[in-house]
Amino acid sequence: REGEIGALYVGRVSREKNLDLSAAAFRRLLAQGVPIRPLIVGDGPYATTMRELLPEGIYTGSLHGEELATAYASADFFVFPSTTDTFGNVVIEAQASGLPVIVSDVGGPKDLVEEGVDGRITKGLDLDALTLAIRDLATDAEGRRRMGVASRTRVAERDWTRAARLFWEGSEE
Repeated sequence: REGEIGALYVGRVSREKNLDLSAAAFRRLLAQGVPIRPLIVGDGPYATTMRELLPEGIYTGSLHGEELATAYASADFFVFPSTTDTFGNVVIEAQASGLPVIVSDVGGPKDLVEEGVDGRITKGLDLDALTLAIRDLATDAEGRRRMGVASRTRVAERDWTRAARLFWEGSEE
């Protein structure tokens, strides 16, 4: 809707992605009058619970190809609260779409983001930190624009050979 800020999540809708944490953050912000619209793309065992926790969200189920690209294009920023992912292809897709991203400081996606430059890195499983990061991006149009440009640039300049090497070396820990 007009004036709403779209906060996108793409991925498996499961409890281990910490979606209950993002739902709690969105509920806090909505209660404070922040004009935010959670956009949830994906499916999984937590989908029904998620709809109950966050009825204000828009739930599309799984999308692919052009429909998924449209979802990224229609969002204002990307929220990925997972602390269990080793890499985070959806984070790269969001960055390639020019979206600032919010990730946790636990897991691989944090290595894809530079705090304050192309997104925010929040303390894992910290509701206050996640809420603050979402609020900051939701209420700062110029910051979102600047970070979105930086996200797209980061992906365009990424050295995939180096990224793959870091990923494989890191996965042997």
